[in-house]
Amino acid sequence: MSPYHIILVVISGLGVIHGIFLALFLWGYKKGNSLSNKLLSGLLIILSFRVGKSVLLEFTDSIDIKIIFVGLSTIMAIGPLYYFFVLSCTRKSFRLTPKHFLHFIPAVIGLVIGLQLEAHHTKTLPLGIFVTLFISYYLHFLIYLLFSYWYVLQQKMVGLSVDTFVLLRLFFYGLLIIWGVYVLNLFDDVIPYVVGPILYSVVAYVISFIVISKGYIPKIDHSKYKTNPISDDQSDHIYAKTLKLVVDERQFQNTSLTLKSLSESLHVSPQVLSQVINQKSGKNFNSFVNAFRIEESKRLLHREEFKNQTIASIAFDVGFNSLSSFNTAFKRETGETPMAYRKQLSK
Repeated sequence: MSPYHIILVVISGLGVIHGIFLALFLWGYKKGNSLSNKLLSGLLIILSFRVGKSVLLEFTDSIDIKIIFVGLSTIMAIGPLYYFFVLSCTRKSFRLTPKHFLHFIPAVIGLVIGLQLEAHHTKTLPLGIFVTLFISYYLHFLIYLLFSYWYVLQQKMVGLSVDTFVLLRLFFYGLLIIWGVYVLNLFDDVIPYVVGPILYSVVAYVISFIVISKGYIPKIDHSKYKTNPISDDQSDHIYAKTLKLVVDERQFQNTSLTLKSLSESLHVSPQVLSQVINQKSGKNFNSFVNAFRIEESKRLLHREEFKNQTIASIAFDVGFNSLSSFNTAFKRETGETPMAYRKQLSK
């Protein structure tokens, strides 16, 4: 092996080794959110195994095809792990349940397929089968990645802490870069295969440096809700009662409705009610109530008997106490003002 290849092996391998040691450290790390630490640890182990397979593939003359496709199948575990990591960082009472492990079924299927493959299958099986496998692996990863980040952006709008948002965004971009390079690696004439492992090493060290220097991991402790521990059953019960009051009994039309007044009606503290609404709807109290008001206003704007009623009158009918707050909330939900929405209906 030439000195050039030795250097590439060292650079590529360092990222893998770093990922494994960091994963072991996070698994037993006591500060921050324990579940988040363990999910991130699992994610790093899977990434290290995936990249380690790439290092072997690049620098060994022969490698069992089973190892290649088992390594590829692990890609379908990266997406769910990142998604659960996001949930553990943004939902204060998130816990892994048996149903969550259903997300790993595609990875298990990929693992089984990989273990069944033999070297001669590359010549006897249609090329379309392998193309389908590659597309499935990488598309699965990308869908989870994009959906998870979309959820992060939604949580940012309803009060996600800046530190948590920056941390999750950092991991999103890191994973997206790794995904992009490995997709391009499918075309060897575009980017050399070894670029994937090397880039992983760079990303791993850069992200580790930022996370450690900024102290992001210990900050994910959800201390805001530690004094209000409630079970999932209690949360479901409170949310059902909330919907009954706000929607079925149309309390959203009450212009005086506040978090405090609603919590008193439900006989819970404002902190607990705020927590439940945030967890179940992904919105803060005002956004939660305004969503029902906007839906009702759209229904009224469609009705013939409200055709000549002013926008301000409809705003007060559905529960807003000012026209400006109605216009702002309506545009946030629909992308256009109530007046523009009404004009569209008359066309």
